[in-house]
Amino acid sequence: MSKIISLESLKNHKAAKRGFREWQRRFKALPILDEHSLWSDLPDELILFLAEDDEGGREMIHDLLMGSLGLGNGYEFESLPSEKLIPLLDAYFILIDQVRFECLRRLGWITKIPLADKSIIELIREYQKGVLTPLTETSELTPNHPGYPEYVLLNEIEKRTFIRRTIPEAVRQFSAKLKSDKDH
Repeated sequence: MSKIISLESLKNHKAAKRGFREWQRRFKALPILDEHSLWSDLPDELILFLAEDDEGGREMIHDLLMGSLGLGNGYEFESLPSEKLIPLLDAYFILIDQVRFECLRRLGWITKIPLADKSIIELIREYQKGVLTPLTETSELTPNHPGYPEYVLLNEIEKRTFIRRTIPEAVRQFSAKLKSDKDH
């Protein structure tokens, strides 16, 4: 008896194979990533690598975007014509937000991440179809965050800004936490 597979599932599967190919090659210890993989499934070291947003992390996200959308590899990202590059930059910002919010969540500074229930590939494919728009919403800080007393006094727009301003410190603390965990 043959198995029925939806066309959408097949497209997501192929997008994941293409998108994660370089990640799997570069990070051999990674579990196999597929169309169901969430940011929360990724190891701390990879989340940190991507959240630091240096050239290597940016290239990995560029590779993920380009590969999963069938546009080539990440090295070609910045040489795309502007009509293709600008929409991809919006998608890049959605993905880097997800990575950074995951970093905040792992520190216990936020509890819920917008769109965290969607797989990485699903986010990219929905963005490609025009279903997703760039993120303006953020999560709520928890009392574990050092600036929580100041945060609770802010209005909604100020709270979003406050959370985004904490990202560099969150990345530094997450890095320190991983180093500390490794030393013990």
